[in-house]
Amino acid sequence: MKNNIASERVRLGWSQDDLAEKLEVSRDTVKKWELGETPIKSSMLVAMSDRFGCSIDYLLGRCEERLLRKAS
Repeated sequence: MKNNIASERVRLGWSQDDLAEKLEVSRDTVKKWELGETPIKSSMLVAMSDRFGCSIDYLLGRCEERLLRKAS
């Protein structure tokens, strides 16, 4: 499943090592997340969403908009 983790990381100028350090995981873990090889814990999705300033749905490739629109 395609996700947007790598594109968000690159948008901020971070390497896989940088993101791994910020989330206190290994670089290999980040690599596997980006390739869709391993599931991502919900706590890590929340942390990435906060750091990247985007929705979890966007990170997971479930929508094309970085931010969700608020319901009116």
